[in-house]
Amino acid sequence: MSKVAIPLVLPNNCTWDAQTGTYDKKKGVGRETLNAIPKALDQLREIKGPVCVVSIAGPCRKGKSYILGKVFDQEEIFPLGHLLDPETMGIWLWIVPQKFQDSTGRDFTVILLDSEGIDSVYAKQADDHRIFTLSVLLSSILIYNSAGVPNRSDLEGLDFIAQLSQRIQLYTKKKNATYKDESHFYEAFPNFIWLLRDVVLEIPAGCSNIKEYFLKKVLNAEGEAGSSRRALKAADSILNFFSDFDAFSLPPPSYRPQVVQNLNDKSLESQVNSKFLEGIKGFKAMLHPKLAPMKSINEGEFVTGEALAALAQLFVEALNTPGTVPNVENAWDTFVHNKCTEVLAAALAAYKQEMTSQMKDKIPCEAEAIRESHENAVDVGLVTFRRETFDLSTKHVDEYLTEFRNKTKTILEDWIQENRRHTQVYCSNLLKKLKEQILNPVLAQLCGSGAAKMEFKDLVEAYDKIEERYKMDGRGAKDVQANILMKFIPELRDEMQQHAEVLKRMKDYDEEIEREKTNKIVAEEQQRRFEELMAELEEERQNMEKQVELLREKQKEEIVRIQQIAMKNAKERQEQMDNMLQANFQQRIKDRQEAIRQQKKLEETLEELKESLKNRRVEIIEIDRRIEEHSKPGMMDILAPIATFAISRLLTRFVPASCSIM
Repeated sequence: MSKVAIPLVLPNNCTWDAQTGTYDKKKGVGRETLNAIPKALDQLREIKGPVCVVSIAGPCRKGKSYILGKVFDQEEIFPLGHLLDPETMGIWLWIVPQKFQDSTGRDFTVILLDSEGIDSVYAKQADDHRIFTLSVLLSSILIYNSAGVPNRSDLEGLDFIAQLSQRIQLYTKKKNATYKDESHFYEAFPNFIWLLRDVVLEIPAGCSNIKEYFLKKVLNAEGEAGSSRRALKAADSILNFFSDFDAFSLPPPSYRPQVVQNLNDKSLESQVNSKFLEGIKGFKAMLHPKLAPMKSINEGEFVTGEALAALAQLFVEALNTPGTVPNVENAWDTFVHNKCTEVLAAALAAYKQEMTSQMKDKIPCEAEAIRESHENAVDVGLVTFRRETFDLSTKHVDEYLTEFRNKTKTILEDWIQENRRHTQVYCSNLLKKLKEQILNPVLAQLCGSGAAKMEFKDLVEAYDKIEERYKMDGRGAKDVQANILMKFIPELRDEMQQHAEVLKRMKDYDEEIEREKTNKIVAEEQQRRFEELMAELEEERQNMEKQVELLREKQKEEIVRIQQIAMKNAKERQEQMDNMLQANFQQRIKDRQEAIRQQKKLEETLEELKESLKNRRVEIIEIDRRIEEHSKPGMMDILAPIATFAISRLLTRFVPASCSIM
């Protein structure tokens, strides 16, 4: 990975060379669209676990890049400029090497996004809005960095925050007639931290900290915010849209331009304001406890690095398309569908590869050997599912697991049919060979001068020897082997018709032996079919059990995630309503309470999780019923006469009723 940040998104009039890391602006090219940078997307895709995205936005030339790296002990990762022209264009990305853990011990990765200044001279207002909108959509925590204590005019300048309601769509469909997306933005929006830079004034009496000052003075409906409609709308949006609000202030790092322009220069560190350095430590102490895996729009699902890459691409495409606004739910569903489709393909490929490897040079073989290989191959495929869908919900994964089970079942059937065809060829050739070696010499004697010396037992022994050798040397599906042997009877009868009179004259001729042999062969063939049916049902049951087990594992993981998210959400909602109360936005408190009431309760979500398992258990119960039905005592007694009757009808097609059976 690069030792410095790389661009995640750049305007179309900027270039960046992935090989050299060189960044430049195209002369004479107008700014029209945004481009997601492939190398940055590739770096994100390598992060399989959850991420926490901390982004920083705000006016140009206010030290955003420096502070973002500093609070994560990442020195000089973002380019720092000391000219009037802004250094950062688009959005730049840095992945913090250190791993973090949430309250459950789950590892997650922190990603830092440094965005272009909102008032960049190289950007039009629409460009500013697109960059800020994208930062909001991709963040877990959004730090708004500005200089000095804001007044009414500063708040009025933040109307682009209020306009987020026109630039972002949360859900594809309205949940009810009175539903408004902006009332639910807090479900998907990041925490908002206002970082004030270069503050030299003391907090006024009546305010214990800078956050309280903001709520009582700056964002208050009866204070600065209430002095104009635009300012009030901006304050209302900050408290209503975002999942939480906090504030922090830092004093100037120095009053000497040389020091301010070279804050990363170790030789000048002694000249940096000690209160500024202490303030950075305080900001870090405030920020780090807020770090947590980024939740998706769906309950119980976290955003991974791979997901973030997909969302960035989808949101950039939407922002570049005239008349289109990014849709959070649609983007997430698109990612999940694409991800699960890829996982399904990978799991099937792993299954096929394992099946091919295990079945190499085995066919023809017993069907049980194929099913054992199938079970092993299914396990290999399910490992892919477990690994690649860890952070996705049971609801999403279940559909693709069922498809995996159905497709592997079809592939298994193809293997079984291929094995049956090979068994048919191999065993037919074997039986033909045995007949030529063992029975044909006896038949030749029966037709020749030695017929008078022959006894019926000579034919019986020849047939028994063929049957013994056939069962010893036969390979492949047992039911096919039995069926081939059973069909050998009418073939032999055709050949014996011409010798019927000779056979009847033999002193040891016994018609009962014929019937016993026929019944025995029919019973064996039927038994093999029955065993094959039971094996199919058992295999289906085992695969269903594996799916249920995987879903059960995912459900346990998901319940932990949902409970973790629910606790975090409850805390943030209460804090935000307290913020609204301090800022005198009583109506917003009522709106938030109504929005929370409309949300699915945790118990409802857990019930939905149980439903998919319930459906699978019903299928297992049905398979068990079928197995039990076929295993009932006397079932074979019912099936055997039916089969014997069918075989006798088959035989009469070849042999007249007056002819004997060998």
